[in-house]
Amino acid sequence: MSREEVFFDPGQVKSDVGERKSRSRLGVVVTGVIGGSLVALYAVATPFVSPALRKICLPFVPATTAQVENVLSVLRARSGSLVDIGSGDGRIVIAAAKQGFKASGFELNPWLVWYSRYKAWREGVHRSTSFYISDLWKVSFAQYSNVVIFGVPQMVSSLFV
Repeated sequence: MSREEVFFDPGQVKSDVGERKSRSRLGVVVTGVIGGSLVALYAVATPFVSPALRKICLPFVPATTAQVENVLSVLRARSGSLVDIGSGDGRIVIAAAKQGFKASGFELNPWLVWYSRYKAWREGVHRSTSFYISDLWKVSFAQYSNVVIFGVPQMVSSLFV
């Protein structure tokens, strides 16, 4: 009968415990990074997706240069205040302010409103523009002499009834 000898190495046990702690710490870090990324993605994506889930779909579709020029050509013979309902990234409001209008934009998406404010500041028209985070169904536009809205035809009849 042979007998096996087993030697206890305390250094090996410490190494195994340290390795498990290291893997556990790495797991916590990876879980935190993935969880934080998902929360950030949710925070950024929700304002863009939620308008599409409303009774009347109101997606963000940036105005093209041609569309901005068309709006400006209609406004050439006009003056006063202007409001862009669903102003998105503020292209029309900023272009109108450059033409001398006191222009405002109403947008539901806070990211787009903050971006519009920054863009107006960067282009030097922040004193003649204002952007509001607001549900356009809860705002009166009676104070504005020019109203700009496009993109969703079924919206127009509901707003001006």
